[in-house]
Amino acid sequence: MEEEKLAERINEQIARDIEHGPKSGKTKGKNETKSSKKIPKVSPEHIAEVRAKREAAKKAKRDAMIARGLDPDCPPDLQFIRRPMLHLNQNETGGGFTFTIMTYNCLAQALIRRKLFPTSGNALKWFKRSQVLLNEFKHYNADLHCLQEIDYIQYQSFWKGEFNKLGYDSQYHRSGTKNHGIAIVWKHDLFTMVDKMLIDYDKEASGNIEPRTTTTNVGLVLALKFSNKVLEKFPHSNKSGIIIGTSHLFWHPFGTFERTRQCYVLLNKMKEFSHRVKLLQGADTHWYPFFCGDFNSQPFDAPYLSMTSKPVTYQGRAKRVIECSASFTFSKARDGEECDDEEGGNIEKFGADQPDHPVPDEFQATDEQAALVKNIEKLHNGLDMRAISIYSIGYKHVHPENAGLDNDGKEPEISNWAHTWRGLLDYIFFIKSWDYSDRRTPDKIETFEQENGVKIKSLLRMPPAAEMPDHGQPHEGEYASDHLSMICELELDM
Repeated sequence: MEEEKLAERINEQIARDIEHGPKSGKTKGKNETKSSKKIPKVSPEHIAEVRAKREAAKKAKRDAMIARGLDPDCPPDLQFIRRPMLHLNQNETGGGFTFTIMTYNCLAQALIRRKLFPTSGNALKWFKRSQVLLNEFKHYNADLHCLQEIDYIQYQSFWKGEFNKLGYDSQYHRSGTKNHGIAIVWKHDLFTMVDKMLIDYDKEASGNIEPRTTTTNVGLVLALKFSNKVLEKFPHSNKSGIIIGTSHLFWHPFGTFERTRQCYVLLNKMKEFSHRVKLLQGADTHWYPFFCGDFNSQPFDAPYLSMTSKPVTYQGRAKRVIECSASFTFSKARDGEECDDEEGGNIEKFGADQPDHPVPDEFQATDEQAALVKNIEKLHNGLDMRAISIYSIGYKHVHPENAGLDNDGKEPEISNWAHTWRGLLDYIFFIKSWDYSDRRTPDKIETFEQENGVKIKSLLRMPPAAEMPDHGQPHEGEYASDHLSMICELELDM
């Protein structure tokens, strides 16, 4: 019936168009009347066929957008590439507590300089980027977010309220009056904060090794207790909650030595905080410790290796880079109040006594520099803590084509895709004690899950460099930051 009524309306419209349409300049013949004009008829079958073709075309266009990871219901300038979660142990149900952790450097608006993002155009504007980032958070719906480069102004005026609307609580930390900082955001129906620790790397001790310069880098660690809603599902559980930390380590190209020192501080403070939580919450409580963030270090450099490959021995590239870093003298202006030499700022001009490149093909360290590097190696090996990268042990099982392309840790190839630099800088770590002898790099997933009571359920897909465009990020319709978010879905034994 609907097609018949539509056909009648179309036929009537055709008749009106013929009768009242534009004149052709010809005059009607004497014997030509309106009734003699044949009005074409459109059958219901034809209308149904046209309608089906239109719907098929719409569906094909929609499916093509979805296949590219785009939301067909979202305006083009607010689109982002949606990546799938890649599943492990999909058919195994251990009956534990399942949740997701995201780590994401969101690119501080305060650090944006057009010369650093020459191809990003309007994607840099906050009124657009904020909505794309918010859409991304809504889409992935992680239970925990570890965020870096969050502007203080935007956190107070936008993020705090928007996350609250979505059912999250949050904590924020920055150094002094720095424009940007870090945040941890969690679903309040799953977790309740019972303790927190602030880390100021510039003020933390690291044996007899002093900080090499003022960095204004900080860390934030929270003890999140399982909510009553969670514990009701596991009435016989002796598990209390999770310890979750985040940080953004020193950015400078010649900062490898200082980043390595900061990694020691990070592990040492996690040990200290874990002891404090058990002291305050009860010696019989059990907490799962994680630390996520932007480490500004690749899997083959000293900071990453010092945390994951214990006992660590710096060799080859890692040794050259950290010794070169130890030879670099930072400007004294960094220690003043006026210095803006942070990520996106200015790098000191190289003098005659400064190294030319942070990753030299060859480097001959002085006795003093070699001793300094040997000292920090010894410092790490004297700390009974280590980190295990969740992506390192799991990603090769879900995306082997992009696991270990440029590293021995089986990590993905990239998490940062800027105009001038690309590589992997972001990690989700499980933190545990180390007995000074055991060395497994990377760990086997079966051993990790059995020893720690943590099962990796899925990991957010990370594109290899070959799939990325020539231009840097952010970019409209692609990503809202120069970093890509990383997510793991975990199941905890309860």
